[in-house]
Amino acid sequence: MKALRGVYANRWVRYGLTLGLLALVLLKVRPQQIAGALSSVSPGALALGLALTVPFLYLKALRWRLMLEAAGIQAGFGEALFSLVGGMGLALVTPARLGEVVRAAYVRDPRKIKIGALVLIDKGFDVLVLALLSVAGAWVLVSPALGVVLAAATALGLVFVYRPQLPARVLQGAARRLPLADQIARALGALESLNRRSTTIFLGLTAASFAVVLVQFAVVLSSWKAPAADVVFLTFPLVILTNVLPVTVAGLGVREGAAVLLLRHYGVPPAHAALAAFLMFFMNTALPGIAGALLLPAASPARETVPRPDRP
Repeated sequence: MKALRGVYANRWVRYGLTLGLLALVLLKVRPQQIAGALSSVSPGALALGLALTVPFLYLKALRWRLMLEAAGIQAGFGEALFSLVGGMGLALVTPARLGEVVRAAYVRDPRKIKIGALVLIDKGFDVLVLALLSVAGAWVLVSPALGVVLAAATALGLVFVYRPQLPARVLQGAARRLPLADQIARALGALESLNRRSTTIFLGLTAASFAVVLVQFAVVLSSWKAPAADVVFLTFPLVILTNVLPVTVAGLGVREGAAVLLLRHYGVPPAHAALAAFLMFFMNTALPGIAGALLLPAASPARETVPRPDRP
């Protein structure tokens, strides 16, 4: 296992896996079919899909700002949005989108370790809601066993976010015996953002953002044929969930392959499925990430005039 982790840590291995999976998808779908699907995309559907990126990003930035506020870190909506988009830029080329921790560099508060931990909690809400939304699709399209696993993972995640004191005590006890005990203690301070009220708000905003995404996917698919609501609900949460797997750069190949396999249950042509999944990635991840990568390196991270200590 250690040798495998070492091999995968090499970026060239990830690039090779990405190209290999993309090649497999292309062989399955055939380039000429993808070209045909692309030429038949409805401009109106594409424009509406792009427009829906705005409320999607708004809801994610609002959740991020409220999470910072709940942890005692003051940041306006503009600062939270700036931080979110900047993190998306680096996340495009890092496994499991862990590059998003760079958000901390663009928040004025100097407690960077705590903010970095908040980023992980923020991403955890995405995974938690996706797991919940994926239960039905996994049960119907893959296997009941996978549906049960996702349901159990969701239940465990809900216990964690509604009762963060329980895992916090365990982690704090373990942290005392580790070399970086102080830094770990500061990171665990991010859990103070989770109480019953704030957790419910975070879950609600996350569910709302994914509701926008599901509508957006239906709009993109309607370029060729309007899909039934159950097709979108049963397939696309599972497609997005594959982004959690740190196999390729930005999930390329994995996401499109999953879309092809899942949507074939409903007679959606492979080219349409793969292109729709890629367009969703482009609109909601790549486009904001590219904007962040272009804009943020030219901006110097803001610093407070009077720094405050990074407290637990």
